[in-house]
Amino acid sequence: MKGAWVEFQTDLDSYGEGRVIAHNERTGDVVIRDDEGIHWRGAEDHIEVIVQPSDRDTHAG
Repeated sequence: MKGAWVEFQTDLDSYGEGRVIAHNERTGDVVIRDDEGIHWRGAEDHIEVIVQPSDRDTHAG
């Protein structure tokens, strides 16, 4: 999941987008950095993957 572009829930009705920069597969914790460089830490069940890193490689060019 590291490197994936995701949408993440920041509050009850608030969402943001960013890139997964860390993912602990054992605990399900993720760290996401948005376009402004702000980091969000939370659980992987609060995110939706928009683009997997492998998808970007396939569609590039």
